[in-house]
Amino acid sequence: MEHHDLELKHIASLGDKRFFVSTIKMHVRHAWLNQHDNVYVYETMIFKKENGKVLYHEPIYNKRYSSYDMAIEGHQKAILNIEEIVKKAQNDNN
Repeated sequence: MEHHDLELKHIASLGDKRFFVSTIKMHVRHAWLNQHDNVYVYETMIFKKENGKVLYHEPIYNKRYSSYDMAIEGHQKAILNIEEIVKKAQNDNN
């Protein structure tokens, strides 16, 4: 399966809060398994953005995909459902 490069970025706003939505192609590195020498997945992550900085050490959401098309669709779903995702993350942390 061919894996296309992908780097989608979006800043979502909920009231006065900002969130960074990122979807990228990611190399899976499990070198001890030969079958994983060139395995790629796509991942969408959402991070808080405070004081103009993305808090990469505190992701509130992540989802992996096995195909380029699924990743594009997943990125769009994350943007469209940002309010629900943020509420769930807040509830999970309480």
